Amino acid sequence: MENKNGKLEQVWSGIGWGLLFILVGSLIFMDNKGWISSGQGWLYFVIGLGGIFILGFLGRYFGNQANRLNAVGGLVVGLALVYIGTAFLYGFGNWWPLALVPLGVGCLIRGIWRNKPESLAR
Repeated sequence: MENKNGKLEQVWSGIGWGLLFILVGSLIFMDNKGWISSGQGWLYFVIGLGGIFILGFLGRYFGNQANRLNAVGGLVVGLALVYIGTAFLYGFGNWWPLALVPLGVGCLIRGIWRNKPESLAR
């Protein structure tokens, strides 16, 4: 069973890298064509990277994975990146620090879940 999970991780790793190269290539092309305003390419990159993390979460969470809790970290990071990129893109630059709140909550939940006493594990 562990071998199957290892192969799935390799598949999702390859998909993630492929999507990253597609994102970067697309953004460079759109910048060269003038379709992206000057200085905003990094915002679209952050949003796209967040989308890749969210897709990775969906694949791992709904795939054949035994440990779904580890996949939740990708969702939290992905949502935070999409939030930060969108906040700057639409002029809510002062609001980006709120993205740290779900990251902190995710870290707390993961830390508590991993280190819970055995009496609570049942």
